Amino acid sequence: MSLQSAALLALAMILLLFVIAALVETRGAALARRPALRHRAYTLALGVYCTSWTFYGAVGSAVRDGWSYLPIYAAPMLLLLAAPRFLRRLSEAVHEEQATTVSDFIAARFGHDVVVARLVTVIALLGTIPYIALQLRSIGAALSIVSGANVAAQAMLVAAPLLALFAILFGARRFELAGRSEGLLYAIGLESAIKLLALVAVAGVAVAVLAATPPQRVIEGFSALQSRFEPQGLTLNVAIIFLIAMPAILSLPRQFYMGLVEARQPDDLVRARFGLAAYLGTMAIVVLPIALAGLTVLGPAIAPDVYVLELPAAEGFGFVLAAALLGGVSAAASMAIVDSTALATMVSNDLVFPTLMRGPATTESGAIGRRMLTIRRLSILAILTMGLVWALLVSAQDSLASIGLIAFAAMAQFTPHLILAATGKGRDSLAARASLSVGLALWLYTLALPPVVPTAWLDALAGTAIDPLRLLGIGGAAPLSHGVIWSVGANLIVYAAIAARKVQTPPLPRFVRAQRPITNLADLAQLTGSFVGEEQAGKAFPGADRSHPVDRQAARRARELIAQVVGASSARALVASALAGGQLSFHEVTRLLDEGGQSLRFSRRLLAATFENVGAGISVVDADLNLVAWNSRYLELFNYPPGLVRVGVPVADLIRHNAEQGDFGPGDVAHHVEKRLEHLRRGQEHSVERHRNDGRVIKIVGGSMPGGGYVMSFTDISEEARMREELRRTLEELEQRVTDRTRELSDANRRLARTDQDKTRFLAAASHDLLQPLHAARLFTAALGRDASAAQHDLIGRVESALVAAEDLLRSLLDISRLDAGGVTPEPAAIALAPFLGDLAETFRPMAEAKGLRLRIGAMPGTVESDAGLLRSVMQNFIGNAVRYTARGGVLVGVRRRGGDWRIDVIDTGVGIAEAQIEDIFSEFVRLGEVEVEGLGLGLALVRRIVRLLGGRIEVRSAPGRGSRFSLYLPVAEIGEAPTASPKFAATEDRAPQSLRILAVDNDERIVEASLALLARMGHDAVGARGPGDALAAPGRFDAALVDYQLDDGANGLDLIAQLRMRHPGLPALLVTAENGAAMRARAAELGVTILAKPVAAAAIEAFLAALSVREIEPE
Repeated sequence: MSLQSAALLALAMILLLFVIAALVETRGAALARRPALRHRAYTLALGVYCTSWTFYGAVGSAVRDGWSYLPIYAAPMLLLLAAPRFLRRLSEAVHEEQATTVSDFIAARFGHDVVVARLVTVIALLGTIPYIALQLRSIGAALSIVSGANVAAQAMLVAAPLLALFAILFGARRFELAGRSEGLLYAIGLESAIKLLALVAVAGVAVAVLAATPPQRVIEGFSALQSRFEPQGLTLNVAIIFLIAMPAILSLPRQFYMGLVEARQPDDLVRARFGLAAYLGTMAIVVLPIALAGLTVLGPAIAPDVYVLELPAAEGFGFVLAAALLGGVSAAASMAIVDSTALATMVSNDLVFPTLMRGPATTESGAIGRRMLTIRRLSILAILTMGLVWALLVSAQDSLASIGLIAFAAMAQFTPHLILAATGKGRDSLAARASLSVGLALWLYTLALPPVVPTAWLDALAGTAIDPLRLLGIGGAAPLSHGVIWSVGANLIVYAAIAARKVQTPPLPRFVRAQRPITNLADLAQLTGSFVGEEQAGKAFPGADRSHPVDRQAARRARELIAQVVGASSARALVASALAGGQLSFHEVTRLLDEGGQSLRFSRRLLAATFENVGAGISVVDADLNLVAWNSRYLELFNYPPGLVRVGVPVADLIRHNAEQGDFGPGDVAHHVEKRLEHLRRGQEHSVERHRNDGRVIKIVGGSMPGGGYVMSFTDISEEARMREELRRTLEELEQRVTDRTRELSDANRRLARTDQDKTRFLAAASHDLLQPLHAARLFTAALGRDASAAQHDLIGRVESALVAAEDLLRSLLDISRLDAGGVTPEPAAIALAPFLGDLAETFRPMAEAKGLRLRIGAMPGTVESDAGLLRSVMQNFIGNAVRYTARGGVLVGVRRRGGDWRIDVIDTGVGIAEAQIEDIFSEFVRLGEVEVEGLGLGLALVRRIVRLLGGRIEVRSAPGRGSRFSLYLPVAEIGEAPTASPKFAATEDRAPQSLRILAVDNDERIVEASLALLARMGHDAVGARGPGDALAAPGRFDAALVDYQLDDGANGLDLIAQLRMRHPGLPALLVTAENGAAMRARAAELGVTILAKPVAAAAIEAFLAALSVREIEPE
């Protein structure tokens, strides 16, 4: 591929993303009415997880490290499929906090601590810049490989500004709703589809290449790949990769953005998890054939990271090469775009905004919002510029996988905090600050710096206590495992140690110094308007003036609006600082901004009312397993004695009462009580049906509650259980009926099988018995024709034509019947197509020339492994039909390579076939009436059955009035020498044949008589015999023998020929038979006996004898 073509393809890929994003943004209203389409695009967009690392580098990782490639896919899949509850809780928490970035969410859950947000942002930034550089580098490397020119630097210099422009246009379009863009989501969804299809296409090439490669080489490649996946390869490093890859599907900035920020509903991610898991599984599976093909055919000179590009390039699959280039470019571009957008939001909200607010105050409508938008756009540009600088200056010696894993390890530093943010309680912001700081420092020292510092420095530190690859001289793990264990381990230890001390942190962060204090509702509306504009602020605070104090609802509304611009944590800190700078104390500000107290009291009242209005009985126990709440339906269902049910009663007492009533069946009461208490202590969800002594069936569903405790519902489903029992009995009756019918069907199938066997035996006999009289008739006709007058020749010709037509019909019917009955077994052998098809085509040349047609034979390379006889039948039909149905022009026979197949073409300029009739021509007794030709319409019906038996396929392309192409696809056979030509009788040229003495043997008296008559009219002296005895007893010497194969009393013609040659050494023999068995043909070949199939044309017998008679007179 030329450099210009490669560059245009890459540019077209990026421009396509621009077009899709722009169209979606302009047609947002129409797309909003199609939620199903949006969810599919959202599911595909989650595939942004698969970057150029997974597109190109996963193959390299599989080849180099074996098991290490798998956790990148398997770990996220396990999280997606096994933890739907966690995914839902995380989604609901993000939705509740209205967070727009991972740093915003974690900080919001750790007391809206802006220091925590800054630390998370710094970690994500440092971990992602090299990752973005990796994407830019992969674009440059891909273009260099595809074009064959070293254009990596130029490609990166062009790609980085384009990606920055895209992120600015569609990732930072507005200052409100930071980070949300429907155009970006659809564009990334399209990108995910493209890279998946591209990688599948490369895998298809890999499979095709492996199929065409000699088996020994494939086995060697498989052994080499298998050696990377030995059990001893499951090391600590693989486990570490698994642990850091599992949460990466959520914690990476781009994944948090796509999976949680772009989700419209909290359950979107849960609904999309199966689609995303299938996507990752497909990407993981297709890596293996590519790796195997690369090892097999490319050799060690090619780096495994570029197998995806080099494999289609080496095999000449230009289209797939282009797809691989587009897939890699799209994977890299989408990652760079989404990560730079998410990081820019984090940088602007968490790092730049606090500094911005220390400047002069402004009250201009939307001024701060516009300023934040500008900062966000500049941040995108700065992030991609840093990635570009890194890609240009840092050595490219590290593999794609190693750079990606270091980024994963960076995100692992705040993964524990993300999990706590979603599920934990008592989160300590001071502990989070300290643990993130320690984890960041150790990650930098042990993982980020070693790949970039000079080797001499590492050598100088080796063996010391501060060796970054072996801190304190402990352990001998791989660098990745060493760095992750130290950084994440210290991170967790520091958090646990500080959190255990319960050190109090300031309740609210303060960073607003120059901002004017907020003392009333008008000031709050003005502050909000400086972020979102006066129009939106006026709608939120209608009629606000300085006489109205700031209440809880107004403070929360201001925070929510400002959070759309700067994130939840920064917005809360800003509003808190502004309010605390006025007449409110920190305690009052906390009360105003707190979302828990009033909401919790309201929720309790709502819950109590709900309890009493549901049809199920409900009970709630606390973490100490004491009853704290229930409804009246619960009391009705269990009929507890008065005084037993009360607040604080141990649930063990209630369980014991039910056990004593026999509700749990026979057994020790204490055992029943302890068993159920243990279940509650574990907090596991459960759903069971209990059959009570009074006949009622109660369905019990239970689950744990946040913070401890357990809630259970009890529903009377007695009527439902009765109906299910009726349904069960009905199903059992149906199953019994199905069993009976299945048994009857099996008996019928056995009878049909026996019938098929009988049919096969009948057809074998019919092939001989039905063709015998036809053979005799053709011989008699030929004999008559030699004595007939000129006037009688036309009549005899018509009789001959009728016999040939009857023979064709009978053979076709018998062949179709044998094929349908499974009585034909192919005997594959190597067939060189050039001599095979050339000889076959030449047999039709006289017929073509008689019609004034040109019969051309094109290139016919290659060898196939097939049954020669069956293949001949197929091609005879194709060529014969082409000649018959072509009035003028010509017929071309040729062969082309199509992937792993040879395509044998027969092309004519005949009448053509309408597309609607193409399927019909393969049916029995169907002929198209455009041309008057002989035949009964059985040929193509037979062809279809034969081709299906040979494992090939037929393709027909035709245009009425212009001609047709009938093509047969057969797999390429990469095997030894194939037979080059069929044996032919020697040409007689102009020499006059001599009279011979011939022995004719057949068990049918009519055929003997006809043979003698024909041979006599040919000028030969013939002797007839009906069996071996007569033949062996015939006196004199014979020049040739015409012998039937199937003789009486179990004798056969080949044994007879062998016996005759003992008496007449070197006796030429012709086997004339209706049999077609493989064993017979093999024996005939050993004896050097020529076979002619009954009914035999007189010309064939004459040619055989003529060749013998001419040879008799040739000089020695």
